[in-house]
Amino acid sequence: MPKISMTDFVDFVVKAGSPKMTKVRQVRDRGGYNPAHDFWRLFRNDIVEFHQNGFRDKKRFDRLLGKLTDHKKQKRYPEAIKGYKKFLGRKNIEWFTPPKELWSHSGLDVRVNPELGLVINGDRFIIKLYFKDEKLTKYKVPVIGALMISALASECDDSDKFAILDVSNSKLITFEDQVADVMPLLAGEAYSFISIWDAL
Repeated sequence: MPKISMTDFVDFVVKAGSPKMTKVRQVRDRGGYNPAHDFWRLFRNDIVEFHQNGFRDKKRFDRLLGKLTDHKKQKRYPEAIKGYKKFLGRKNIEWFTPPKELWSHSGLDVRVNPELGLVINGDRFIIKLYFKDEKLTKYKVPVIGALMISALASECDDSDKFAILDVSNSKLITFEDQVADVMPLLAGEAYSFISIWDAL
């Protein structure tokens, strides 16, 4: 039974035609998680550490810039760090541990693992971080929301809000209860993913 990231599944869902097969092959051939291939790991871990330890000084993130040796990271990290610092602004923020679960259908397991559980000005948010340069489209947002709500709602308080943070653009997008509208699509796409996986 394949176990894949939510990012990979969302990328598969929004593709059409032969790029779907290309995506499945890419996921299958890549193998398990390798930290060396995780472009945003340093910054993502720093964000989590920042909140877990209750740090307040946003300049702490600038430390990362001096540690970067990869040219691509030197080019892309500054904008993301600037965006996250802008998102933080003057908000009163406290940490809680976000839930992590599997969403499973048709023999496919999708890891739903939001990075942040933040109480922001009194409201609890469960947040998935989005770092890609590729625009966060109106097609991706409801898919991400449905996966998070479907997989995690039973582990959360009724008042918890699910969201995705477009880091570079400092934009926090909260989801309405979109599960009912999107679930038939996700079920069909999971079946399609497995069919292609088995055929390759």
